[in-house]
Amino acid sequence: MYFYSGCTIAAIFKSMQIKKTEENGRAVHLVICDVQSAYAENLLKILMEKLPDDYELRLFSDIDRLKAARPADILLIGEEYEERKRREVPAGRKFLMTGSRDSPDSPVCEETPVFRYQPAEKILETVLGVRTESREGEVEEHAGRTGHEVRKKSVQTAVKGLIGIYSPIRRIGRTRFALRLGRQLAEKADVLYLNMEGYAGGSYYFPNPPEMDLGDLIYCMRQEESSPGIKISAMTGQIDGVDYIMPMKHEQDLRQVKGEEWISLLDMILEKCIYEVVILDLGDCIDGLYDILRKCARVYTLYIEDGAAEAKMEQYEQNLRAAGYGDILSRTVKKKVRRTRISDEKGPDVL
Repeated sequence: MYFYSGCTIAAIFKSMQIKKTEENGRAVHLVICDVQSAYAENLLKILMEKLPDDYELRLFSDIDRLKAARPADILLIGEEYEERKRREVPAGRKFLMTGSRDSPDSPVCEETPVFRYQPAEKILETVLGVRTESREGEVEEHAGRTGHEVRKKSVQTAVKGLIGIYSPIRRIGRTRFALRLGRQLAEKADVLYLNMEGYAGGSYYFPNPPEMDLGDLIYCMRQEESSPGIKISAMTGQIDGVDYIMPMKHEQDLRQVKGEEWISLLDMILEKCIYEVVILDLGDCIDGLYDILRKCARVYTLYIEDGAAEAKMEQYEQNLRAAGYGDILSRTVKKKVRRTRISDEKGPDVL
């Protein structure tokens, strides 16, 4: 599938009020019209599985046939079709599926842009006009807003882009810290977590993972496949509001990925996907580690008050300066932790 539903849509329906387009009891007619047939078929399959019984779904690729068909209550149509032809299609509400998370407003005034390559829940939130209770008890109306404007009501994220979690000190609770940080940031923005360690222990942290992992994503990038956003959507799972891609199973495979490949992958995720924050859980076996850290808007470095640990930290900082990467230290936030807290389920304090 080209989408992965991190939490069940049924759970969302239980907690959210869905604004129906019809009040006379008949089925809501939802139509997808897209030239990307594989994408459209998989999106349709997900909607058929997740939507209530009072939704009737149809799929088109030929816009002329769509114009001759019964008008849709809700229409999702690809941006590849000519503006003139899109205007001629009758529909109660129109949503323009775009390939860019920051697409400008559609020239067809009644079309609401929706970013294709995002989790299915978020597409449904926009398309169905979901109303959710904010943390302050206020109600936020999502209907009629663009996909990238649909956000939880909260203050803006202080740091966006890449956030690196790295420490030269082993067994210090780095992964738990990263996941807890992700949970906090996910209250304010769309967050993706990537574990780039040789021995990540992914099955411990993610007991019901997707089948594909970070190695599959690297392979797709090397093949220069045309729709990386679709592939990433297929590979992501979700835990506590944080999207993640399973880490690689074999350390040797991780070591063979070149530093420039990591940089290209991270640039592609920030450009082509919905994520405002990408948390990188970094290990020592990553090629191009210092270059990756340099791209990070912020780096969290965990440490403990211990003679050997302090010596490692001092050596790490000296190495950065000697290699010409001393600027990384200006964006580094040191977090002191205690060994006794490593087994704590919540992990070290984030804030």
